[in-house]
Amino acid sequence: MSLRRFTPSTFLGLSVTIPTIGGLTYALIVSDRVLSPSLIWWTLLIAAIEYMPVQAWSGATVSLGYPLLIAVAFTFPFEAAGLVAFLAASDPREVNRDVTVIRALFNRCQVTLAVLVASIVFHELSSVRDPLSHMIPAALVATVADYAISLGLVAAAVSLVYGVKPFTALMELLGHGQEFLISYVGLGVLGTVLAKLYSLQGVGLWSVVTVIAPLLFARQMFFRSQALEEAHTELKEREQ
Repeated sequence: MSLRRFTPSTFLGLSVTIPTIGGLTYALIVSDRVLSPSLIWWTLLIAAIEYMPVQAWSGATVSLGYPLLIAVAFTFPFEAAGLVAFLAASDPREVNRDVTVIRALFNRCQVTLAVLVASIVFHELSSVRDPLSHMIPAALVATVADYAISLGLVAAAVSLVYGVKPFTALMELLGHGQEFLISYVGLGVLGTVLAKLYSLQGVGLWSVVTVIAPLLFARQMFFRSQALEEAHTELKEREQ
């Protein structure tokens, strides 16, 4: 490893990772709730799915483990959900050493913060013991909060790394990502249904089977959408 000069993006990475890891560790230590052994299976399953991301726009990726993270956030206490998110937010680029340690930790902590906020918001408004008619409105609020946290942190990172104004980076992400907000809201509702099924007696982890097929379908849908977008761009360039 070689030493890199300290940049504003390095400062952003440290300012996000240190408080997140420290705060999560403190919450786990002071919590009197016992962590469920099922969290191990949730972590392994989400980590496996995270290794199959979908390329989106401008090199960004869409994680199909999102509904599973939402299910964990709504089912378990926020500190347990944050731990699962941090451990399960795997990235193939980490194995290939295509990202630095700070960037890898920043990416994991960004996901962790979003899941923590979503979990806290949902548990303040509803519970998996409530009917779906009460859970879904609370889930939508939690999903939007999750998206806002991710969008804000990514926009700040893009601004520093590529040297553009924060507002410009935010507008670029919003301009290309409106359809992904809708998709994430839909995946958030799917995660809410999964959390409800998981809470039912006699169902448990078998409920995960109900979302595997839709996730695979969504993965193919994103691939198809990307192919159509690339074909449209190529056609416009030929016309010009």
